[in-house]
Amino acid sequence: KISNECKVTDNSDGSYFVPVTPQQLGQHKLSITIHGQDIQGSPFDLSVVTQRDYTKLKYPVQTITGIKYFRYIAFSDNGDMFVTSESDHCIHVYDSSGKKKTTIGSMGSGELQFQSPHGIAISGDVVYVAECGGNRIHKLTTGGEFLGTFGQFNGAWGI
Repeated sequence: KISNECKVTDNSDGSYFVPVTPQQLGQHKLSITIHGQDIQGSPFDLSVVTQRDYTKLKYPVQTITGIKYFRYIAFSDNGDMFVTSESDHCIHVYDSSGKKKTTIGSMGSGELQFQSPHGIAISGDVVYVAECGGNRIHKLTTGGEFLGTFGQFNGAWGI
């Protein structure tokens, strides 16, 4: 267990920036406390992986067609591409060759339902999606299983 104090930056939008510099690869728990009390949701799961070398990608990597207003793209460890679609209110998933595998979600406010999904990030087998219209963050597996939602943000655009 390592304990470090750090400077927390208030983003003036209800969120905060907490700089973290992991010392080793692997799965970790990140606890954030204020005056000795855990903040809501703490401890957080943190997966530290090696950085990918994107300079070796060939162009064009993939051409995305048939998605109106796609927003952000993230890649899983196996090379699958996850694309958020604001107008379709879902996530389109493609394999590393560009073939569409599946679509995750639909419009709504329940489990695996989105209202204008935007930002997306993948850590290990967990996908995080920032929902602009619903003002929350979704947590799901790369296989499309619902893990939960959290936060109350005013127009969550990115992660």
